[in-house]
Amino acid sequence: MVVGPFRITFAIGEDDRTEEYRLRYNVFVEECCFESPDRCADGLERDEFDRASCSMLLHDVATGQVAGCQRLVLPDLLPPGTLTNLERQYQLLPDHPGVDFTAIPRNSWAEASRTTVAAPYRWGASSTSMPAMVAIKFGSIALATAFGRQSLYSLSEPHTARLIRRLGFPMVQVGAPVVFHGRRVPFRMDIEAMARSVHDTEQLVLDDLIRGALEWRRRWLR
Repeated sequence: MVVGPFRITFAIGEDDRTEEYRLRYNVFVEECCFESPDRCADGLERDEFDRASCSMLLHDVATGQVAGCQRLVLPDLLPPGTLTNLERQYQLLPDHPGVDFTAIPRNSWAEASRTTVAAPYRWGASSTSMPAMVAIKFGSIALATAFGRQSLYSLSEPHTARLIRRLGFPMVQVGAPVVFHGRRVPFRMDIEAMARSVHDTEQLVLDDLIRGALEWRRRWLR
């Protein structure tokens, strides 16, 4: 499935996700030093949440180069009693109703995490006509729709969140900042609001991607 200059493919759980894990290693271990290389001796960055997640991988159509990835951790697929990183880190904002995750059906939301973009495809890069985050936005809507999720939550670095908002992600802060691989803020993204932010000229592309994601999930369920 093609979005602008990118081809998007989906995976879930134990599928072959080597390219995704390698890109995550390049960014989260080598570039940002968020994770220790000792934990990733094979040059692949992964953790216990990957088995309970679906993900997307972006390739540059012209070159075949890996451009970006993102996973959605599906709380209802986690072992009983296991919390997502968001739930573990979550703290209320003063004078804010916050989010009671125990009151939300676990099959109605997902945690968007390990959002990764290779340097040539980031905001302002000259080598691509579309920032990879725009394609990731489309892929997020498609994956969330395929799995029946109404909301996505994330722990995002504030500066990155501001840039992402400029690309049409309607991110709403729902909790207090926490220290987790640096300063992070919990945000909620409503899938219907994300879909409404898509320009009319891009709606057919999004519709095709959603149909593709739904068909991919049907094949996976077989």
